[in-house]
Amino acid sequence: MSLKAIRKPLYKPLEIRDRDKFLRQVRLRNRLLRCGKTVNYLLLIGVGLMFVYPFAWMASMSLRPLSEALSFSPNLLVKSPEWNNYVYAWQQAQISHYVRNSLLYSVLVMTAQYLAIIPAAYAFTWLEFKGKKFLWAAKFLGMMLPAEATLIPVYYFYSKMGLVDNWFGLILPSLFSMFGIFLFVSAFRQIPKEVIEAARMDRAPHRRIMLKVILPMVKPMWITHFISSLISNWNEYFWVLMMTNSEKIRTLPVALRGLMQAEEGVPEWNVVMAGTMIQLAPILIMYIFASRKIKTAMVGTNISAKKLGGKNENT
Repeated sequence: MSLKAIRKPLYKPLEIRDRDKFLRQVRLRNRLLRCGKTVNYLLLIGVGLMFVYPFAWMASMSLRPLSEALSFSPNLLVKSPEWNNYVYAWQQAQISHYVRNSLLYSVLVMTAQYLAIIPAAYAFTWLEFKGKKFLWAAKFLGMMLPAEATLIPVYYFYSKMGLVDNWFGLILPSLFSMFGIFLFVSAFRQIPKEVIEAARMDRAPHRRIMLKVILPMVKPMWITHFISSLISNWNEYFWVLMMTNSEKIRTLPVALRGLMQAEEGVPEWNVVMAGTMIQLAPILIMYIFASRKIKTAMVGTNISAKKLGGKNENT
């Protein structure tokens, strides 16, 4: 091999320049990506603190002595926690009685809703009947009307029917959840039409198709609706306050109002916050354990439908 061939450069100057330019671009892009991730994390931490701070401050207020609670200090540290605030709130508001009422109210409402909205969603999705379009349009009208707009006429009607201050009148308006019907219909439409046709070819009745075939396929959405509806019923205040006259069937949110009644003009805010934390505790625990289900529910039903290969075209 000649000496000239040995001294020949491996790369031309132009190729070396292009390579250096490419490497600089790669380093710049990596730096921009790291900066973007850092800014994104900082924004997420800031937004998270904005949501978490009120709950942390409320927990801090519930452990303060009354003298410190009246100052409404934004500080979260408590030098000498007063755990007796929770005991006093529990006894003063008779929380054990109202917790039972809240649980009973939530369970009865959820049971009544599922007995109504699941068959209604199945009928809107898979059956043809007279007045289907009219009822579907009426459902949207019910979703657009705010509940506060119908409180007075509903109360007047219920008072004439003798349904005030009893469990039946308290639960009856929640029987048909327009949002629940819409949510289940949207989930049912993701199920392939071939699955329903195969079940009908096996001469399966509608009840079996609905309970054994469809509901297991929309389990993520069902869990999400159950959690959100349970939280909404647990926190229900205005409807229960309007439809009850005695403490016999009132729920916990209404009962906590009694903690704000001050004998000397100043409510005991530390006790009020302790009662509020007792009310929020089941919801926070439920969200902690079910947050992953809530996040994946919107895609879980669609994934289950795609695995079976196809989409339902029935509207």
